[in-house]
Order: sequence, then C-alpha cells, then structure tokens
Amino acid sequence: MKCLSTSILLAGALSMGVASQLSANPDLYTDAAGDINPGLATGGGTLDILSLEITNNASDIVFKLTVNGSVNATDWGKFMIGMAQGGAAASNGNGWGRPINMDAPNGGMTRWIGSWVDGGGGAENRVFSGGSWGLAGATYNSNFGSFAFAGNEITYTMSLSSLGLNLGDTFYFDAYSSGGGGGDSAIDALANPGESVANWGDNYTSTGTNLFSYTVVPAPAAFAVLGAFGLVRGRRSRKG
Repeated sequence: MKCLSTSILLAGALSMGVASQLSANPDLYTDAAGDINPGLATGGGTLDILSLEITNNASDIVFKLTVNGSVNATDWGKFMIGMAQGGAAASNGNGWGRPINMDAPNGGMTRWIGSWVDGGGGAENRVFSGGSWGLAGATYNSNFGSFAFAGNEITYTMSLSSLGLNLGDTFYFDAYSSGGGGGDSAIDALANPGESVANWGDNYTSTGTNLFSYTVVPAPAAFAVLGAFGLVRGRRSRKG
C-alpha cells in the first residue's frame, strides 16, 4: 500500500479542528521597562511597552500588548503595530502619517494596526498598496476582528487573511506607543531596549537591527502530524 503524500497529510492536519486551537506556546517579545526619555510624559506608565505576545491558529492571529500602567486609568495613549511583509520602500511611513518609519530586511512597512483606548476604544487595519495607505478594516466598520483592553493589556484578534498572511509566512514587526497628537512619534518602541526619541515629534525608524520577526505556524493538531513526518519548522522569535 502506498504512503499518503505530504500534501494530503498537510491538508488532513489542517482540517482536524485546527481552526479553533491557538498554538500552545505563544512567542513573547520583551522590551526594557523605563526606557522612555525622562523629558516625555509616560501616561502613568501606559506608554512604556513591556512585551508583545503573538500566537496564531489556522485562521487567526492574536497580538497581546502589555504596558507598564493601566490604560483604564490613563486613556490618552495610542498603541500601534507596524509590519513589513516585503515589497514596499522604507520611505513609505505608516498608516497614520506619524513620524515613524520601518527599514526591514525585506522592505518597509506594509501593514499598520493602530488603536486607541479613549472614547470606548477602537482600532484600524491599514495597508500600503499601490503607492499609498488605505483602510482595510476598522472596529467602527465591524470588519476588524476583535479589539479589547483592560488594565495593562491590549489584545487584537484578527484573521490571517485580513493581514494578507498565510501559514508559513514570516513578517518583520515592531510595536509603538504614542500620544494623542497626530504628529506624535514612537515614544516607546518594543524592539528598541533604549530610548526611541527625545521629543514628541522626532522621526523614528525601526531598522533591521531593531526589529522582530514572526513566522505563522500550524496549530497543535497540525504539529502532531507534521512533526511525525519531519515537516515542522521552528518559528523565529528573534530580531531580524
């Protein structure tokens, strides 16, 4: 009797209820505490990013951002995740037009997840395409996914497809905190253990040496099958 092909095994693994399971060991990316310039307000610590946890299943990806203060007590901060998926110039900025750029090994920023916690909170998913930034989804349009915040945690749950991601894809990323002004910069940057800017409006660029990467992996049910056939790849949770 012939053995099943790798492609059939993979398809079977991904149909075994995988869509409801998040990977058992989320990737945790940490930042130093207290790394904001002392001349800048920290919003009671809410602008001081401590970590970002990422996990995924066959259909969704979850980002959990932890900050050093209660966003319920001080709610004027803005929190963003920038992603580089390849193909865009490093000079294209970000989805909110703030002085924040990305120079990743495979190109500039292509996705911008921007959020706020005042006025009940909300979030946008913006994409760089055709030479400009456009809105791909938002909580106020009911096509973002799930956005929640409580205490010192902010959680985004989004479909992989809404971010243009597939299983096996790798993207570079950084997370930022900022103020309420449209010209405010990255007051703290997850992948930079030091001070990011000295003034609210300074330009900040996440570079190859100050970036993290994440690989979208199959969920546990798929691991069991793929591992048996030597197909599981380790995800990358390191700086670029």
